[in-house]
Amino acid sequence: MRNYLKKKRHLIALIMAVVMMCAGCGIPLSQKVEESNLTITVEEYVNTKAAQGEDTVISVDLLAVGDDLIHSGLYKSGMNDSGAWNYDHLYKYVRNDISEADIAIVNQETILVENHDNISSYPSFGSPTEIGDALVNAGFDVILHASNHTMDKGAAGIQETMNFWKTKHPEVTVLGINESQEAADTIQVVECKGIRFAMLNYTYGLNGYVLPEDQPYLVNLLDKDKVAAAIAKAKEISDVVVFFCHVGDEYVYEPSEYSKEWVDFLLEQGVDIAIDSHPHVLEPYTMLTGADGHQMLVYYSMGNFISTQDDVPRLLGGMAKITVEKHISANDTSIVISDYTLEPLVTHWNHSTMTYAVYKLSDYTDSLAAEHGIHSVSSKAFDVETLNQLFNDIMNTTVTPATGVLGDSGTDGAV
Repeated sequence: MRNYLKKKRHLIALIMAVVMMCAGCGIPLSQKVEESNLTITVEEYVNTKAAQGEDTVISVDLLAVGDDLIHSGLYKSGMNDSGAWNYDHLYKYVRNDISEADIAIVNQETILVENHDNISSYPSFGSPTEIGDALVNAGFDVILHASNHTMDKGAAGIQETMNFWKTKHPEVTVLGINESQEAADTIQVVECKGIRFAMLNYTYGLNGYVLPEDQPYLVNLLDKDKVAAAIAKAKEISDVVVFFCHVGDEYVYEPSEYSKEWVDFLLEQGVDIAIDSHPHVLEPYTMLTGADGHQMLVYYSMGNFISTQDDVPRLLGGMAKITVEKHISANDTSIVISDYTLEPLVTHWNHSTMTYAVYKLSDYTDSLAAEHGIHSVSSKAFDVETLNQLFNDIMNTTVTPATGVLGDSGTDGAV
């Protein structure tokens, strides 16, 4: 039963008991826990409460951010003559939030390369694998790799990226790229505290690059029939379906017609949470209700997580925080999205001082804003008040309904 309610987040002793005993992700119901000095499984704990006529509520906190867009200033900031490059400084001011989330997700916009001589920036990106190390150190559990830049280093770059994650960080879930057709057909499920999250990641295109004929599975490309089949399979093996869609018009504060058509399609298919990326600026978020009463939370764009783009709106991003609850009783089980927010972020960069980092806007200061490199390339106001006002203006933007339905051609006007 999928019953989504927007209500005030509440913590009761029973929630805390389960959450504290099985803190962390990837914990199945067979995980051992302590209860009254006895070691039991979460499943046994739930069954005991049900037998006593008590409901159990298990809570999982999801966190998701936008585009990790690695321009040259960012990768140069971690270079070291010894070859031991490090990028932990980019994410250190948001690390606590990321690490505290049960499941943390980032859209890795750029492909990763092992060879430092092969790194590059716009228009064809190749980022050092040490960026991936820093993301893991910051606390990210799920990496999205399906973007329009995924083929920037060809099939070899994708293979190199997959090898990096597989050998260096096998505990991380990587979405959007696949080493085989079998892998492409497999739905990735992230289980946390007994809640199973099926996660899918697709992109509208590859900036004109074409997948090799003998490796059409390398990147998940949006296709109506394939997406519908994948969602149907995902619903059978999970409690919650989360769809990450790389689509939209760049630098526009309202989702494109094509984006909205895809959102409508995902709602019709029964997706529970849809998170879009690609515009590089913020767009609103909301809870939608389908004709059948099914509800889907959608974030149309969270902008850039980090970049050195040179326009004020592109330096303002967002950090989605979503609480998913599993309500278990003797007779029923339901999933509830009990809370959802968007925390504004700001990218700080200064090429002269080689200073780069992402901050929560609530932690950013006018002193830092005065030192931002944006002042060297733009005359627009850039201070805390301006950023807060911009965030509020975008979040209050009215999203008009799609005027049509998703066609079968798969074409897109996105750039």
